[in-house]
Amino acid sequence: MVTEINETVKVGAIFGDNKKKLKPVWFVWSGRKHTIQEITYVWSERVGKAVIHYFTVTEGANLFSLSYNAETLLWTLHSIETAG
Repeated sequence: MVTEINETVKVGAIFGDNKKKLKPVWFVWSGRKHTIQEITYVWSERVGKAVIHYFTVTEGANLFSLSYNAETLLWTLHSIETAG
């Protein structure tokens, strides 16, 4: 089941060489820290001036959709897909 969230969240991320690689490692949502176990899909798109980086990540059985707006420097949790 997919649940739409669309909320700004705090994310701990690692920027790679020359800040070209971005890797989220955890995020806080609803007062709980979620540790990312795997990044399953990554893509980027331009929306006006902003470049948005999208990540589909897992924490156990749950699948989360996150994005990072390089213009505003904000992270957004878009949705959660749960098993069952």
